[in-house]
Amino acid sequence: MEQLLISLIQLAIDKKASDIHFIQEKNHLQIQLRTMRGIIPLYQDLWDTGFFEFLKFHAGFDLTNPYLPQSGQFEIKIQQRRIYCRFSVIVNQTIQTGVLRMLNTREDLSIEDLTDNPVHRKYMQRICQLRHGLVISTGPTNSGKTTTLHAILHTIAAQGQYKVVSLEDPIEIEDASYLQLQINEMQGFTYEKGIEELLRHDPDVIFIGETRNAYTAHMVVRAALTGHLVFTTMHSKNGQESLQRLYDFGIRPIELRNTLTAILSQRLYLKDRKGGKQCIYEILSDKALVYTIEKGKTPPKFHTLSYEIQNALDNGDIIDPQAFRDLQGLQTGDEAISSNDESWL
Repeated sequence: MEQLLISLIQLAIDKKASDIHFIQEKNHLQIQLRTMRGIIPLYQDLWDTGFFEFLKFHAGFDLTNPYLPQSGQFEIKIQQRRIYCRFSVIVNQTIQTGVLRMLNTREDLSIEDLTDNPVHRKYMQRICQLRHGLVISTGPTNSGKTTTLHAILHTIAAQGQYKVVSLEDPIEIEDASYLQLQINEMQGFTYEKGIEELLRHDPDVIFIGETRNAYTAHMVVRAALTGHLVFTTMHSKNGQESLQRLYDFGIRPIELRNTLTAILSQRLYLKDRKGGKQCIYEILSDKALVYTIEKGKTPPKFHTLSYEIQNALDNGDIIDPQAFRDLQGLQTGDEAISSNDESWL
């Protein structure tokens, strides 16, 4: 079974997949790969329902409660490369569905690798010089949020002047240049407990893996208000929607005016046929951020995410068909498409 697992993960890596999806119905197991080009079905008879049960065991599931939603994790070594995997399963009366996510463990992340846009590179280098504030990276799953923030954190840590600590669930990218703490709810080390402990360890820079509820949102803002440089991720469409989510969590506009430095909204696309990737960003900061907090909408001359995606397509910087689908979801009647005015960045 171990060799079958290695073979499946190697296949997923070769296909540049981020997740492996399983659907078990009766005695049949379907497997799909999530790639940059969408879901790809895997027609096979090698991996069966017994393999699906092996994955549960390997991920540390409680096999005495087969009908409970469960998640677990494990690490596997393939060709001298450590692959960190997170496995989750949901069960109903007739079907079990599982998702195996393979997480990047590279340390060699640089801001230059994130994007070819020189304006956005320059802004991220500017973030690395900050001493306090709150920076949010937002976007859907597989948009490169964590990769972006780890590249920034790695750059800050490499300066050797500040204590950088992260709190993550799970640790998706291991980096020996700063302290990373793994959430372990079974042992009582939750986000809530972890944030409280972090603030007692006198960090300069804090990374909270995800702001997913009101408590975490308030603690993130509190950390920024007390003079820390704080980074976190959220799941939202763009910067304006991120602000609305924070309001829904009970954060007041005045608190955001006093703490929030930037919201980096992003998508990840193929930039050439050899498999290269880059992130396309909407950067809501400075005057544009203040305007959006006060007016509830972005200013007229602001580069929205749809503008940045369209511009990258027009320039041939990206070739991914997903970009066209994202544009359809982003372009709404009240979204401003601006000229090449960079004064809002």
